Amino acid sequence: MRDYDSMPNIDWRNDKATLARIKEQISLQEPVIIILPKDFKLSFDSAACGCENKAEIQFSCTPQPLFSALAKDNDLPSLIELGDLAHDKG
Repeated sequence: MRDYDSMPNIDWRNDKATLARIKEQISLQEPVIIILPKDFKLSFDSAACGCENKAEIQFSCTPQPLFSALAKDNDLPSLIELGDLAHDKG
């Protein structure tokens, strides 16, 4: 089981500073845990996002379609940038 205690936690704020911190972690190919607001909508089409499903948990999703779907549902276009960057960094 993976230890998440050493991973940085970043509270999502729709601002340039938060986006820059998350982008830096992704650019370094380092893990990051994004703490989303309580009203954040997490419903998405897991098949369209290339996710594998196991015991009602989606994992190994393709970043671009996942972040695009979440961006659209939550009116946060900056999430698309994160999906593109995650895709580019592999």
